[in-house]
Amino acid sequence: MTSKPLGTLALVIGVSTLAIVASSTALLIGTTEAYALIFPPRWVTFIAAGLLLASVNASHSMRGTRTATILGWAAAVFFFGASGGAILDGFRAFFLVTGIPAGDFATVDWPGAIARGVNLLAAVATVAWTWRLRAGRTQVASGHSTRAGTALVWLAVAFTLPYPLLKLWLWMQDVSSHTPGAHAPFPALELLAFGAALVLVLLLASSRKPVVPGWLLIVGGWLGSAALLSMGFLMVFGLIAQMTGVSTGSVEFANGEATLMVLCVYGTWLMLGVAVLAATLRFMDGHPSLRGQAATRTEGATAR
Repeated sequence: MTSKPLGTLALVIGVSTLAIVASSTALLIGTTEAYALIFPPRWVTFIAAGLLLASVNASHSMRGTRTATILGWAAAVFFFGASGGAILDGFRAFFLVTGIPAGDFATVDWPGAIARGVNLLAAVATVAWTWRLRAGRTQVASGHSTRAGTALVWLAVAFTLPYPLLKLWLWMQDVSSHTPGAHAPFPALELLAFGAALVLVLLLASSRKPVVPGWLLIVGGWLGSAALLSMGFLMVFGLIAQMTGVSTGSVEFANGEATLMVLCVYGTWLMLGVAVLAATLRFMDGHPSLRGQAATRTEGATAR
């Protein structure tokens, strides 16, 4: 490799080291809340770190760059798997801190939550590292094609609509049943969130000049894709952990239809996350001057 992305490499090594420390601590302490028993085991982090180390070693030679890229993507997948549950931890922490009545949902497995959060950061850093490896191996400036943008838009449409439409259909069924008692609320949050994700992909994939600041699209793309991929890989790694018996918790569904519905819901989140991430990386390739601005804005928001 002729020019190593040293800044990105230092970042990914630093964050992955924190992920190893946090996951090791969570393993030693153990799970403090029952809800986290169904999440992927903490040692998934060690697999991700091993793959990342192999990627870094392979990147030192020109011939090994392709291998380094493959290993880097694999490491990112395992880091996302290790982060599974981080978004749910965030919601639980919100209810705990604000004092909004939420019953058992206001409890947090803090050792595991910290580890999952750091693993999510490591996943994002690993994606950035791997993408920079690709940039060092091939010319990516020409990748800003209309055909690729159109494909991403249709992919986003296909995986944005199912979940909010399902929630809307269930709400309409609940309202029309006229049964006494509390009814499911109108899915305004779901419609807003997934509608925003679709608009984000449309803006990122457009060949026209952005109507909003480019750095804002990049930050939104990274945050949105990270959340969706973490939730999506929660299903993948959690299901594998339960099927192999390495998970100490279990999820029971009423019937096969309920199981299929859950798999489809999480599957659409996973694929939508892939679409948002691909659109974000493609947009950054087409607007390289915006990368520094997005990083600066993100660091400023984190510091505040």
